[in-house]
Amino acid sequence: MSRGYGYYRRRSIFRPDAGRAFLRFLIGIVLLIGLCCAFYLFVLQGTVSVNLPIQEERKPTAEPTVTVTQTPTPVPTIEPTAEPTATPTPVPTATPIPREALAGTAELPPPLSEQPDAGVELGLKELSLFDEAGQSVVIVRGYAYAQGKDAAQSHSYALLIDPITGDTLGTYPVTPRPEEADLSFDEAAGSNLDQAFFHMNIDVSALPDGYYIVCMAVENGGSAAWNYFDDSMYHFRIEQGVAVLGE
Repeated sequence: MSRGYGYYRRRSIFRPDAGRAFLRFLIGIVLLIGLCCAFYLFVLQGTVSVNLPIQEERKPTAEPTVTVTQTPTPVPTIEPTAEPTATPTPVPTATPIPREALAGTAELPPPLSEQPDAGVELGLKELSLFDEAGQSVVIVRGYAYAQGKDAAQSHSYALLIDPITGDTLGTYPVTPRPEEADLSFDEAAGSNLDQAFFHMNIDVSALPDGYYIVCMAVENGGSAAWNYFDDSMYHFRIEQGVAVLGE
């Protein structure tokens, strides 16, 4: 049986893949409607909030400051130490004046006048006291000579006189000390006057209590004269066996 022209035209409207195309069309319509509904619900109505994970920008966090607590340095405890006992400094012991350096006593020179003689020149350079080592010694330095006489031919004496009674309580011969000469004199007053200087130590520890004046007597050619050193009321005194220099 032959098929006519009209048959083939009708069969061309209903293609074999028309069903699948229509199905794809329906799926597309459904998806479009679903997207529209979702857009309406989520975006326009705002009923459903979608929390998208948004990475927040991290601000730099300041590192915590670490306060370093210093460990206190231990203060050492100083234990008081006993002070060493001071060794007492030994008091220096004075050396006593040798016996041979002490002036000896002597007999009175030829009779002296009761009044001092201005013809006897004398000077006192030192009057001091040595009162140590069990000694009480009056030290006298000076010079004495007779005017116009040769001092090398003269003999001088130190006299200790009681200023109240005028009595002579001690007579001590003088040993010349030319090395002590430190003054120059007019040659007309005498000669060898360096022999008129002396330095003597008078032990007064055995003298009785009282006041004393030191005077000088000069003997030359068998005659003697004496004179005061100065106008002092006294040169030293003895109190209970102790010598005290006059003020």
